[in-house]
Amino acid sequence: MALQESSFQTGAAIFVERHGFQLPAVYSDFVAEYSAATTTVAIHDASYMGRLKATGEDGLDLLNRMSTNKVVDLSAGEGAVTVLTTDRGRIIDVLGVVNQGDHVILLTSPGRQQAVIDWLDKYTIMEDLVINDVSYETTMLALIGPGAGNLLGLTAAPKPISPDQLTIQSLNLGGLDVLAIEQPLGTLSRYWLITEPDAASGVWQHLTEIGATPVGAIAIDAVRVNFAVPEFGPELGEPFNPLEAGLIGSVDFTKGCYIGQEVIARLDSYKKIQKYLVSLRFDTTANPGDELMQDGQPVGTVTSVAPEATDGVLKGLGYVKAAMAVPGTQLNITGSETGSAEILAFAQPYGPAKD
Repeated sequence: MALQESSFQTGAAIFVERHGFQLPAVYSDFVAEYSAATTTVAIHDASYMGRLKATGEDGLDLLNRMSTNKVVDLSAGEGAVTVLTTDRGRIIDVLGVVNQGDHVILLTSPGRQQAVIDWLDKYTIMEDLVINDVSYETTMLALIGPGAGNLLGLTAAPKPISPDQLTIQSLNLGGLDVLAIEQPLGTLSRYWLITEPDAASGVWQHLTEIGATPVGAIAIDAVRVNFAVPEFGPELGEPFNPLEAGLIGSVDFTKGCYIGQEVIARLDSYKKIQKYLVSLRFDTTANPGDELMQDGQPVGTVTSVAPEATDGVLKGLGYVKAAMAVPGTQLNITGSETGSAEILAFAQPYGPAKD
Protein backbone atom coordinates (compact mmCIF):
# COMPACT_ATOMS: atom_id res chain seq x y z
CA MET A 1 0.00 0.00 0.00
CA ALA A 2 1.40 3.39 -0.99
CA LEU A 3 2.28 5.85 1.74
CA GLN A 4 -0.08 8.75 2.30
CA GLU A 5 1.58 12.16 2.17
CA SER A 6 1.02 14.96 4.63
CA SER A 7 -0.84 17.81 2.98
CA PHE A 8 1.35 20.38 4.72
CA GLN A 9 4.91 20.00 3.44
CA THR A 10 5.87 23.57 2.55
CA GLY A 11 9.14 24.45 4.26
CA ALA A 12 10.08 20.88 5.14
CA ALA A 13 13.30 19.43 3.75
CA ILE A 14 13.45 16.07 5.54
CA PHE A 15 10.66 13.48 5.65
CA VAL A 16 10.07 10.34 7.67
CA GLU A 17 7.62 7.47 7.50
CA ARG A 18 5.19 7.37 10.41
CA HIS A 19 1.97 5.38 10.68
CA GLY A 20 1.75 4.80 6.92
CA PHE A 21 2.23 8.49 6.16
CA GLN A 22 5.14 10.39 4.67
CA LEU A 23 5.48 13.24 7.20
CA PRO A 24 7.78 16.24 7.47
CA ALA A 25 10.43 15.34 10.05
CA VAL A 26 11.42 18.98 10.71
CA TYR A 27 10.04 22.17 9.22
CA SER A 28 12.67 24.61 10.46
CA ASP A 29 14.61 23.63 13.56
CA PHE A 30 13.91 20.86 16.07
CA VAL A 31 14.65 22.96 19.15
CA ALA A 32 12.52 25.86 17.91
CA GLU A 33 9.64 23.52 17.09
CA TYR A 34 9.81 21.76 20.45
CA SER A 35 9.96 25.10 22.23
CA ALA A 36 6.89 26.35 20.35
CA ALA A 37 4.86 23.26 21.31
CA THR A 38 5.81 23.51 24.98
CA THR A 39 5.91 27.28 25.57
CA THR A 40 3.74 29.03 22.93
CA VAL A 41 1.70 27.24 20.26
CA ALA A 42 2.47 24.73 17.51
CA ILE A 43 0.49 23.15 14.69
CA HIS A 44 0.94 19.61 13.38
CA ASP A 45 -0.75 17.54 10.69
CA ALA A 46 -2.28 14.65 12.68
CA SER A 47 -4.37 13.17 9.87
CA TYR A 48 -2.70 9.81 10.49
CA MET A 49 -4.88 9.47 13.60
CA GLY A 50 -7.98 7.31 13.01
CA ARG A 51 -11.48 8.81 12.85
CA LEU A 52 -14.61 6.66 12.91
CA LYS A 53 -18.23 7.76 12.65
CA ALA A 54 -20.76 5.72 14.63
CA THR A 55 -24.44 6.22 13.86
CA GLY A 56 -27.42 4.60 15.53
CA GLU A 57 -29.26 4.93 18.81
CA ASP A 58 -27.21 2.27 20.61
CA GLY A 59 -23.70 3.62 20.00
CA LEU A 60 -22.93 5.01 23.45
CA ASP A 61 -24.65 2.12 25.21
CA LEU A 62 -22.57 -0.48 23.34
CA LEU A 63 -19.35 1.46 23.90
CA ASN A 64 -20.18 1.67 27.59
CA ARG A 65 -20.58 -2.13 27.74
CA MET A 66 -17.38 -2.67 25.77
CA SER A 67 -14.89 -0.28 27.36
CA THR A 68 -13.42 0.88 30.65
CA ASN A 69 -14.90 4.34 31.14
CA LYS A 70 -18.46 5.54 31.58
CA VAL A 71 -19.60 7.04 28.29
CA VAL A 72 -23.32 6.19 28.19
CA ASP A 73 -24.33 9.50 29.82
CA LEU A 74 -22.29 11.78 27.55
CA SER A 75 -24.48 14.62 26.34
CA ALA A 76 -24.15 16.16 22.89
CA GLY A 77 -20.94 18.18 22.89
CA GLU A 78 -19.26 16.03 25.54
CA GLY A 79 -16.55 13.41 25.21
CA ALA A 80 -14.35 11.05 27.19
CA VAL A 81 -11.34 8.80 26.83
CA THR A 82 -11.99 5.09 27.24
CA VAL A 83 -10.13 1.84 26.57
CA LEU A 84 -11.31 -1.14 24.55
CA THR A 85 -9.98 -4.33 26.16
CA THR A 86 -10.08 -8.03 25.39
CA ASP A 87 -11.72 -10.53 27.72
CA ARG A 88 -8.25 -10.91 29.28
CA GLY A 89 -8.12 -7.18 30.03
CA ARG A 90 -5.56 -6.43 27.31
CA ILE A 91 -5.58 -3.19 25.32
CA ILE A 92 -7.17 -3.17 21.86
CA ASP A 93 -7.03 0.61 21.62
CA VAL A 94 -7.51 3.85 23.53
CA LEU A 95 -10.48 5.77 22.14
CA GLY A 96 -11.66 9.34 22.29
CA VAL A 97 -15.48 9.16 22.30
CA VAL A 98 -17.15 12.37 21.10
CA ASN A 99 -20.95 12.68 21.21
CA GLN A 100 -22.12 14.85 18.31
CA GLY A 101 -25.82 14.33 18.96
CA ASP A 102 -26.85 12.54 15.77
CA HIS A 103 -23.62 10.52 15.66
CA VAL A 104 -20.54 9.67 17.69
CA ILE A 105 -16.96 10.30 16.60
CA LEU A 106 -14.35 7.77 17.72
CA LEU A 107 -10.72 8.90 17.67
CA THR A 108 -8.42 5.88 17.38
CA SER A 109 -4.69 5.30 17.35
CA PRO A 110 -3.02 5.40 13.92
CA GLY A 111 -3.89 2.36 11.85
CA ARG A 112 -6.28 0.92 14.45
CA GLN A 113 -9.53 1.85 12.71
CA GLN A 114 -10.30 -1.59 11.29
CA ALA A 115 -9.30 -3.41 14.47
CA VAL A 116 -11.72 -1.24 16.44
CA ILE A 117 -14.51 -1.71 13.88
CA ASP A 118 -14.02 -5.49 13.87
CA TRP A 119 -14.04 -5.70 17.67
CA LEU A 120 -17.22 -3.65 18.01
CA ASP A 121 -18.88 -5.55 15.15
CA LYS A 122 -18.13 -8.82 16.95
CA TYR A 123 -20.39 -7.74 19.80
CA THR A 124 -23.00 -5.87 17.78
CA ILE A 125 -25.95 -8.25 17.56
CA MET A 126 -29.33 -6.53 17.74
CA GLU A 127 -28.01 -3.03 18.39
CA ASP A 128 -28.78 -0.10 16.12
CA LEU A 129 -25.20 0.84 15.24
CA VAL A 130 -23.21 1.38 12.04
CA ILE A 131 -19.53 2.37 12.13
CA ASN A 132 -17.68 3.86 9.16
CA ASP A 133 -14.06 4.86 8.78
CA VAL A 134 -14.03 8.55 7.81
CA SER A 135 -10.28 9.08 8.28
CA TYR A 136 -9.72 9.84 4.61
CA GLU A 137 -12.85 11.97 4.28
CA THR A 138 -11.58 14.49 6.82
CA THR A 139 -8.34 16.19 7.83
CA MET A 140 -7.21 16.49 11.45
CA LEU A 141 -4.71 19.02 12.74
CA ALA A 142 -3.27 19.24 16.24
CA LEU A 143 -2.84 22.65 17.86
CA ILE A 144 -0.56 22.24 20.87
CA GLY A 145 0.86 24.48 23.55
CA PRO A 146 -0.06 26.89 26.35
CA GLY A 147 -1.32 29.46 23.84
CA ALA A 148 -3.50 27.09 21.79
CA GLY A 149 -6.83 28.09 23.32
CA ASN A 150 -6.13 31.81 23.02
CA LEU A 151 -5.10 31.42 19.39
CA LEU A 152 -8.46 29.77 18.70
CA GLY A 153 -10.24 32.64 20.45
CA LEU A 154 -11.46 30.40 23.24
CA THR A 155 -11.91 31.47 26.83
CA ALA A 156 -10.88 29.22 29.69
CA ALA A 157 -13.26 26.39 30.51
CA PRO A 158 -15.81 27.48 33.15
CA LYS A 159 -14.87 24.56 35.37
CA PRO A 160 -11.88 22.25 35.57
CA ILE A 161 -12.28 19.09 33.53
CA SER A 162 -10.88 15.70 34.37
CA PRO A 163 -7.93 14.60 32.18
CA ASP A 164 -10.12 11.79 30.78
CA GLN A 165 -12.85 14.22 29.64
CA LEU A 166 -12.99 15.89 26.22
CA THR A 167 -14.61 19.20 25.36
CA ILE A 168 -16.01 19.90 21.91
CA GLN A 169 -16.75 23.18 20.15
CA SER A 170 -17.64 24.19 16.61
CA LEU A 171 -15.45 27.06 15.42
CA ASN A 172 -15.05 29.26 12.39
CA LEU A 173 -11.40 29.92 11.61
CA GLY A 174 -10.64 32.31 8.79
CA GLY A 175 -14.13 31.73 7.42
CA LEU A 176 -13.79 27.92 7.56
CA ASP A 177 -15.78 25.53 9.75
CA VAL A 178 -13.79 23.39 12.19
CA LEU A 179 -14.71 20.95 14.95
CA ALA A 180 -12.32 21.54 17.88
CA ILE A 181 -11.88 18.72 20.38
CA GLU A 182 -9.83 19.57 23.44
CA GLN A 183 -7.72 16.62 24.63
CA PRO A 184 -4.61 17.55 26.63
CA LEU A 185 -1.25 16.02 25.75
CA GLY A 186 -0.14 15.19 29.26
CA THR A 187 -0.22 18.56 31.01
CA LEU A 188 0.00 20.47 27.71
CA SER A 189 -3.03 22.04 26.09
CA ARG A 190 -3.98 20.34 22.82
CA TYR A 191 -6.89 20.72 20.39
CA TRP A 192 -7.72 18.30 17.61
CA LEU A 193 -9.10 20.32 14.68
CA ILE A 194 -11.24 18.27 12.29
CA THR A 195 -12.28 19.82 9.00
CA GLU A 196 -13.05 19.01 5.38
CA PRO A 197 -9.95 18.28 3.27
CA ASP A 198 -10.71 21.21 0.97
CA ALA A 199 -10.72 23.58 3.95
CA ALA A 200 -7.66 22.19 5.73
CA SER A 201 -5.01 24.22 3.92
CA GLY A 202 -6.94 27.40 4.64
CA VAL A 203 -7.19 26.55 8.33
CA TRP A 204 -3.45 25.75 8.43
CA GLN A 205 -2.58 29.03 6.67
CA HIS A 206 -4.86 31.04 8.95
CA LEU A 207 -3.38 29.59 12.15
CA THR A 208 0.24 29.89 11.02
CA GLU A 209 -0.33 33.49 9.97
CA ILE A 210 -1.62 34.40 13.44
CA GLY A 211 1.17 32.68 15.34
CA ALA A 212 1.20 28.86 15.22
CA THR A 213 4.58 27.29 14.43
CA PRO A 214 4.51 24.22 12.13
CA VAL A 215 6.12 21.21 13.82
CA GLY A 216 7.24 17.94 12.32
CA ALA A 217 7.24 14.33 13.46
CA ILE A 218 10.49 14.50 15.45
CA ALA A 219 9.40 17.38 17.68
CA ILE A 220 5.91 15.92 18.19
CA ASP A 221 7.35 12.59 19.30
CA ALA A 222 9.76 14.35 21.65
CA VAL A 223 6.87 16.28 23.20
CA ARG A 224 4.87 13.07 23.61
CA VAL A 225 7.70 11.27 25.37
CA ASN A 226 8.75 14.22 27.54
CA PHE A 227 5.15 14.67 28.69
CA ALA A 228 4.81 10.94 29.40
CA VAL A 229 2.06 10.04 26.93
CA PRO A 230 2.09 6.40 25.75
CA GLU A 231 1.63 5.46 22.09
CA PHE A 232 0.13 2.39 20.48
CA GLY A 233 2.94 0.01 19.63
CA PRO A 234 5.72 0.92 22.06
CA GLU A 235 3.55 1.27 25.18
CA LEU A 236 -0.01 0.29 24.23
CA GLY A 237 -1.50 -2.84 22.68
CA GLU A 238 -2.45 -6.40 23.57
CA PRO A 239 0.80 -7.13 25.47
CA PHE A 240 -0.37 -4.59 28.08
CA ASN A 241 -3.35 -3.92 30.34
CA PRO A 242 -4.71 -0.43 31.13
CA LEU A 243 -3.50 -0.39 34.74
CA GLU A 244 0.14 -1.13 34.01
CA ALA A 245 0.01 1.28 31.03
CA GLY A 246 -0.96 4.18 33.30
CA LEU A 247 -4.51 4.48 31.94
CA ILE A 248 -6.21 4.08 35.32
CA GLY A 249 -7.69 7.59 35.03
CA SER A 250 -9.83 6.36 32.13
CA VAL A 251 -11.12 3.33 34.07
CA ASP A 252 -14.41 3.66 35.96
CA PHE A 253 -14.50 0.95 38.64
CA THR A 254 -18.11 1.72 39.59
CA LYS A 255 -19.94 1.72 36.25
CA GLY A 256 -20.57 -2.01 35.96
CA CYS A 257 -19.59 -4.72 33.52
CA TYR A 258 -17.62 -4.38 30.32
CA ILE A 259 -15.42 -6.71 28.31
CA GLY A 260 -12.32 -7.42 30.46
CA GLN A 261 -13.83 -5.83 33.59
CA GLU A 262 -13.35 -8.84 35.88
CA VAL A 263 -9.66 -9.16 35.09
CA ILE A 264 -8.99 -5.42 35.49
CA ALA A 265 -10.96 -5.21 38.75
CA ARG A 266 -9.10 -8.21 40.16
CA LEU A 267 -5.72 -6.74 39.24
CA ASP A 268 -6.65 -3.56 41.06
CA SER A 269 -8.28 -5.13 44.12
CA TYR A 270 -5.54 -7.66 44.78
CA LYS A 271 -2.63 -5.43 43.73
CA LYS A 272 -1.53 -7.93 41.09
CA ILE A 273 -0.11 -5.45 38.60
CA GLN A 274 3.27 -6.81 37.52
CA LYS A 275 4.81 -3.69 35.98
CA TYR A 276 4.20 0.01 35.50
CA LEU A 277 4.85 2.49 32.72
CA VAL A 278 7.21 5.18 34.01
CA SER A 279 8.91 8.32 32.80
CA LEU A 280 12.70 8.05 32.69
CA ARG A 281 15.70 10.36 32.61
CA PHE A 282 18.96 9.02 31.16
CA ASP A 283 22.53 10.14 31.79
CA THR A 284 23.79 8.27 28.74
CA THR A 285 22.60 7.19 25.31
CA ALA A 286 19.60 4.87 25.43
CA ASN A 287 17.44 3.15 22.84
CA PRO A 288 14.03 1.50 22.76
CA GLY A 289 14.44 -2.15 23.67
CA ASP A 290 17.31 -1.58 26.11
CA GLU A 291 16.90 -3.58 29.30
CA LEU A 292 16.85 -1.83 32.66
CA MET A 293 18.83 -3.65 35.33
CA GLN A 294 19.14 -3.65 39.11
CA ASP A 295 21.81 -5.70 40.89
CA GLY A 296 22.55 -7.46 37.63
CA GLN A 297 18.95 -8.57 37.10
CA PRO A 298 16.59 -7.28 34.38
CA VAL A 299 13.70 -5.33 35.92
CA GLY A 300 12.35 -3.39 32.95
CA THR A 301 12.58 -2.27 29.33
CA VAL A 302 12.93 1.10 27.64
CA THR A 303 10.03 1.60 25.20
CA SER A 304 10.53 5.13 23.82
CA VAL A 305 13.36 7.68 23.83
CA ALA A 306 12.98 11.33 22.84
CA PRO A 307 15.69 13.46 21.26
CA GLU A 308 17.26 15.87 23.72
CA ALA A 309 15.05 18.92 23.85
CA THR A 310 15.62 22.44 25.13
CA ASP A 311 16.98 21.35 28.53
CA GLY A 312 19.56 18.98 27.05
CA VAL A 313 18.25 16.05 29.09
CA LEU A 314 17.52 12.72 27.39
CA LYS A 315 14.17 11.32 28.54
CA GLY A 316 12.10 8.29 27.74
CA LEU A 317 9.38 5.89 28.76
CA GLY A 318 9.65 2.31 29.90
CA TYR A 319 8.02 -0.53 31.76
CA VAL A 320 9.52 -1.44 35.14
CA LYS A 321 8.59 -4.25 37.52
CA ALA A 322 6.11 -3.01 40.12
CA ALA A 323 8.43 -3.56 43.10
CA MET A 324 11.11 -1.37 41.49
CA ALA A 325 8.82 1.29 40.01
CA VAL A 326 9.51 3.99 42.58
CA PRO A 327 10.28 7.60 41.57
CA GLY A 328 13.91 8.38 42.29
CA THR A 329 15.10 4.81 41.72
CA GLN A 330 18.31 4.52 39.69
CA LEU A 331 18.55 1.62 37.23
CA ASN A 332 21.44 0.47 35.07
CA ILE A 333 21.09 0.25 31.30
CA THR A 334 22.17 -2.97 29.65
CA GLY A 335 25.34 -2.60 27.61
CA SER A 336 26.42 0.55 29.46
CA GLU A 337 29.04 0.19 32.17
CA THR A 338 28.41 3.57 33.76
CA GLY A 339 25.11 4.88 32.33
CA SER A 340 21.91 4.84 34.31
CA ALA A 341 18.24 5.71 34.11
CA GLU A 342 16.32 7.47 36.87
CA ILE A 343 12.59 6.89 37.31
CA LEU A 344 10.96 10.33 37.35
CA ALA A 345 7.27 9.50 37.77
CA PHE A 346 4.48 7.14 36.83
CA ALA A 347 3.08 7.86 33.37
CA GLN A 348 -0.62 8.66 33.90
CA PRO A 349 -1.85 10.79 30.96
CA TYR A 350 -5.48 10.66 32.13
CA GLY A 351 -4.78 11.19 35.78
CA PRO A 352 -4.80 8.87 38.81
CA ALA A 353 -7.63 6.60 39.85
CA LYS A 354 -11.02 8.26 40.22
CA ASP A 355 -12.24 8.84 43.78
